[in-house]
Amino acid sequence: MIVKEGVANDRLTPRGGDPVVRGVLDPVGARQGVTTDAVALAAVLAQPWADVVLSSAATVAHLHANMRAFDVRLTSRDGDALDGIAEQTDTYWDHRGDLPWG
Repeated sequence: MIVKEGVANDRLTPRGGDPVVRGVLDPVGARQGVTTDAVALAAVLAQPWADVVLSSAATVAHLHANMRAFDVRLTSRDGDALDGIAEQTDTYWDHRGDLPWG
């Protein structure tokens, strides 16, 4: 499976600003010395069904931050915390549709 929006249209990046998401991703990233987008992409890469994960990087700096996903080692505690912020498909598509370019 190809995962096209591994950082959920920037909502799982430092630019996203969602306090619930950031409350989970920021601590994991801080412990591992990476940004929230690297944590989000690492979580997707860890899924057995994810064959290809697109980073959606818009700049070289974003790409470098995204590439740090390969350095992230998620613990079972991290996985449980990340599972807690999973979004239902309909909710995700509603949020996506509300984006200016939706």
